[in-house]
Amino acid sequence: MKRIGVIIPAITDNLQNELLDGIYTTASSAGCDVIVLTTATNGLEFHVQSEIMEGEESIYMLLERAELDGILLASQYFTKETIRRNISEKIKKTAIPCIDLGGTELGFETVSIAQDKALHMMTEHVIKKHGCRKLIFLAGFKGNPDSEQRMKGFIRSAEEHGCSYEIVYGDFWKARAEELADELLDHKRDIPDAVVCASDMMAVTLCNALLNGGLSVPEDIIVTGFDGHINALSNYPSITTVGGSSFELGRAGVIRLIEVCGGNPSEISDSCVKIICGASCGCLERMNDYETAALQVQEQIRRDAEAVEMLEMRINSDVITRASQVETLQELINIADETAHTIKKYKALHLCILPDWDADPEQPDSRTLKHYPEQMLCALSKRAWESGKRDELFPTHQIVPALQHPHKPVLMIVLSFHASSQVFGYMGLEYENANDYKVSVMLFNLMSSLANGMRILRRKLYIEYLQKKVEEASLYDKMTDMLSKKGLLLYLEKQEQASVRNGIMLVTISRLSASQPGKKNNQLSDSFMQSELLLANAIRLVSGKNMQAARLDKSTFAVIYPLSEDESADKRAEEIMIQLEVLIRKMQDTASVVFLPEPYYVCDFAASPAEKCLSVLWEKLSRNQPKDRGFTGINQLRLLRREIHKAPELNWNLEVIANRLNISKSYVQKLYKEHFGISYIDDLLEARMDMAKKLLNTTDLRISEVASACGYQNATHFMRQFKAKTGESPSEFRNKK
Repeated sequence: MKRIGVIIPAITDNLQNELLDGIYTTASSAGCDVIVLTTATNGLEFHVQSEIMEGEESIYMLLERAELDGILLASQYFTKETIRRNISEKIKKTAIPCIDLGGTELGFETVSIAQDKALHMMTEHVIKKHGCRKLIFLAGFKGNPDSEQRMKGFIRSAEEHGCSYEIVYGDFWKARAEELADELLDHKRDIPDAVVCASDMMAVTLCNALLNGGLSVPEDIIVTGFDGHINALSNYPSITTVGGSSFELGRAGVIRLIEVCGGNPSEISDSCVKIICGASCGCLERMNDYETAALQVQEQIRRDAEAVEMLEMRINSDVITRASQVETLQELINIADETAHTIKKYKALHLCILPDWDADPEQPDSRTLKHYPEQMLCALSKRAWESGKRDELFPTHQIVPALQHPHKPVLMIVLSFHASSQVFGYMGLEYENANDYKVSVMLFNLMSSLANGMRILRRKLYIEYLQKKVEEASLYDKMTDMLSKKGLLLYLEKQEQASVRNGIMLVTISRLSASQPGKKNNQLSDSFMQSELLLANAIRLVSGKNMQAARLDKSTFAVIYPLSEDESADKRAEEIMIQLEVLIRKMQDTASVVFLPEPYYVCDFAASPAEKCLSVLWEKLSRNQPKDRGFTGINQLRLLRREIHKAPELNWNLEVIANRLNISKSYVQKLYKEHFGISYIDDLLEARMDMAKKLLNTTDLRISEVASACGYQNATHFMRQFKAKTGESPSEFRNKK
């Protein structure tokens, strides 16, 4: 037997520490480690299951991985039935031997201690020492095993001495004790010599209620308790009680667990259960100034606690601030290393995190843990007041790396390391003695601050991921999945750095030619758009693996093609152009378009700087497109105007329009003004402004991208024209939506 697991909720009072003390003292003498899986909170059944509680309770999933030889389940401390059942199911799946220290309700073997002997001793004490003859036993719930055992010892002692007695069933808590006090004060029940209570909480409540009602304890009536709880020992008057039962229960659990696992535990004859005398039975002298002195001590303790709390708050504030500003996991671990001294009395600390804590950047807030992985990353392992070791992968079943190596018996408290329901791992804390550990604000705040730091790191990774995605998206044209102008420039720069010899050609539609006679040309602009897509598909097919294609605007594309050492850019471009035209003709039947695009291109060697190379080619393309001959009427001008309004981002200028209509530029201006009541340039500007407004209202494109999409080569020029037309900048216009 080497390793005992203890399952217990938040350790908040001395009885839980006493139970752990009994477990660890007995286990360590048998050469066993004690691994305590616990939480910082213990929710009640009627509490809403919050994300924080889910994160806390995730520590019990470690049962599925941890290598344990046996388990002690302190089920009596779990106030939520659902979590009790959940833990029970997990233990049964592991098939690890388990002893339930809280009873047999969950189906495990249990142990008990001789509580009847303890109550027999207590009853003997009030009878023999203080001469009590008339007794009341304030029991727990009727039928409760602990209550029945304690009541059995009380009755045996009372009958052995011929005392009269009465049994009053209670609830181990305050309500029935307060009712009993009212009954005694109102003379509805004869006042006994002593009330022996089955729990300290009932004894404290009864004692205080009697004092407030005018009866003196112990002068008028003796009150005793059971458990040795700190509330009883610190009460005024202090309660005479039975202590050591929790220690004894822990010891009995370990002994039985070792037997179940085939071991031979050492025999322990002396019982730790004993009477702790207080003032409530009269054993301790009640000085007249005792109450005043006690109140003064309590006030001094309160003041000291406030001073400590102020210091802790300053430390916590500093840790929270520092943890929220970290840029890397290493920085966060440095903070953990430097501030671990704020945890009281720990011997060693092990911060174990999920190796893939930074995976899945698309969902930074989703970290619901279903199972612990087979390996964990020990981000920090350190002894108190020493610098820690970092970044060690280890098998999760070992719980922490230190347990892989030979060592003396260890008491390890294991808590979930989480931010709300986001679980990042767990923290193991070694202690010399069981009484050294309790849930503290400093421990809770330190772990919460560090876990929040982890969550902030995940959010930063998410932002970086989004920025990368946005950057990647801006490199591609959404319609064709080709490179955008920005993506093309970046590609050319990389090719230049790699010293690759490339040619570049810009391809556009010079004119549309009828492909299917007999069909009406009612929507020339729609046909133009279909033809653009037809050209795009043809370019995509031609470019293949060895070339790279980009879409610069709706009807203008770039193709980058590799060249051998002596190969001409013109010759290779002409070959590509022939392939394009052949493909376009082959695709006309499936495309069902009225018009086919007649592509036109310019080409050159890809040179550095890329932006200048592209600009020169663009100017050459605009200047050298072929001209149509003959002007066929005003209808062509109207159709051309529709194209301008349909696609104002195209490289429209008087020369382009004049070439399309085969008339002079001055004649274009005259006809435009005469038939449409607006100049060509103002009409184009209006169309571009309308398109810009639409993009600003319906997309998240950057201002420079909106400018480019509207046909502007210069974003500053676009912003100047937009403000002149609308009275506000593009950003101001967008922020109004």
